[in-house]
Amino acid sequence: IDCYIGEGPEVAKYNDVPVAFDEEHVLRLTRAGVDETLARHVAHLFARDPLVLFGDRIHLDDERDVDHWESLQSTNWQTLRWKPPP
Repeated sequence: IDCYIGEGPEVAKYNDVPVAFDEEHVLRLTRAGVDETLARHVAHLFARDPLVLFGDRIHLDDERDVDHWESLQSTNWQTLRWKPPP
């Protein structure tokens, strides 16, 4: 597992492995109010393998449909799935 998502002192303890991410992605997320730990995790997802998208699922309303998020998550999680609230 590359990143630990949590709160408290254990975050630094468990996030002891360097991970690739684009600092601009982290800045964009933190400026939008995303917590630093979660911002690094999401930025790291975009620094990994290419995304897989189906032709008929490219142009979706991300406010109503979670297919893009699910595609990103399903190609990157190794041992668990994180489901944000609807």
